[in-house]
Amino acid sequence: MVSMNIETLKALNIKQAEKLIDLEASLALQAFIPDVFDKGSVKLKVRSKHDQYTININGKDYDSKELPSVYWKHLKSKLVKKA
Repeated sequence: MVSMNIETLKALNIKQAEKLIDLEASLALQAFIPDVFDKGSVKLKVRSKHDQYTININGKDYDSKELPSVYWKHLKSKLVKKA
């Protein structure tokens, strides 16, 4: 029973850390684009050509280098390359 509680706490700790990273990325994006969440959600498209990324956020294009680094790192970790 005790080991199950420790494992549960470890899993919750990992989930909490992931949520904190999500929050930090969202706050960085909101500081960069103040009205980004006005409609409650974000429309996001990522285009790549070699190692150059263009991110379309709510209809406006940004170069990946323009975005706050914490947001870009978070977004990049979520990307899945199409084969």
